[in-house]
Amino acid sequence: MIRKLEILCIYLTGLLQGLALVTVPASSLVFTDPGKFGFSSSEYGLLFIPQVVTAIAASLLGPSFARRWGMKVVYQTGLIFNLLAMSLIAASQLVWNNHNAAYMLVILGTGFVGAGFGSTLPTINVYATNFFPNKSASALTVLHTLLGTGTALAPFLVTVLVKQIGWWVLPVFVIAALMVLLAGAFILPLKDERAVIATATSPAEHQVFLPVRVRLFLLIVFLYGFCETIFANWAIIFLNKEKGVQIQEAGYALAAFWVMVSVGRLLISILSVWASPQWVYKILPIFITISLVAVTKASSPVSGIFLFALAGLSCSAFFPLTFSFGQKGFGPIAERVSGWIMASYMLGYGLAAYGVGKAIELTHAPLGNLYLDSTVIALGIVFLSFMLTQEKAPPTNC
Repeated sequence: MIRKLEILCIYLTGLLQGLALVTVPASSLVFTDPGKFGFSSSEYGLLFIPQVVTAIAASLLGPSFARRWGMKVVYQTGLIFNLLAMSLIAASQLVWNNHNAAYMLVILGTGFVGAGFGSTLPTINVYATNFFPNKSASALTVLHTLLGTGTALAPFLVTVLVKQIGWWVLPVFVIAALMVLLAGAFILPLKDERAVIATATSPAEHQVFLPVRVRLFLLIVFLYGFCETIFANWAIIFLNKEKGVQIQEAGYALAAFWVMVSVGRLLISILSVWASPQWVYKILPIFITISLVAVTKASSPVSGIFLFALAGLSCSAFFPLTFSFGQKGFGPIAERVSGWIMASYMLGYGLAAYGVGKAIELTHAPLGNLYLDSTVIALGIVFLSFMLTQEKAPPTNC
């Protein structure tokens, strides 16, 4: 019975982490509406910089903290960070007409979102693998599907809540659910059941510089993080302000993006029985490039929903496959590589979240043009994906 409660606790954490992660992007029109919070494009983009910094710090420091204090403590800390984040973001509604106070609460909230994400995601990955050691791939697929379900639900729920009650109900709901999970995290054993590794360490673990092949994976995931974020964080604003799509339909388009990210991961995990993961890794960036052009052609709510769904499918399995390929052949430093991959992704996320807003403010360029310009970045991903999936033994030194 206890094991079942532990599994439920960890998998529900994945769902709630998805909701928490996308609460601010899903509410983008509320925050940028001059009649409500009135944040400018650059102010909106700047909201995500603390999130990037804290997520990177948490993902890089988390493994050493887990070794010192235990994985359960890191998991509990991640839940507390998420709880603080949602509390601050929800509290901004109380001072929405005080620009500086509201902005301070939201930007502090996004900082805690990043810390929660960087602390929680690695630990629940380990727990899921511990629970199902003989079916770890399936366990992680289900966990990341729930994470994706949370990211898909957030824009849908905000769209409905804005009309019925208020966007702030979403973070309040997440707060209530997190409090239940936090209680469970203190009551349940949640032991780290990984086998103890021998104390002898290999020279690779003490390398100052990461191998060249790993650095290329860090570059490709950085570029991917930019492309994924320009879809996800700017979809609602793009469709509403440049294409005239109503807020509700624009929210559905963002929801469709995240739904297809999750569905795509499941489909590709099934298709991997017949299709080579290397070829999937090469094909997805081509579709990302096509999607960056295609979304600019959206001319109606239906086409917007369809084209952003296509973008979500194009992005779906690329990030998990990067983790898989990036760590392959680097066993002694796999944990370190995993942390740096997450950090590189968050750097790309931050560049798109803040850089796009700043570019709009400085150049007054339409978002559609920035989507088209981003195809250059996507083509870089295409080139690197072919280079990195060549059948060569990974180098062990710089």
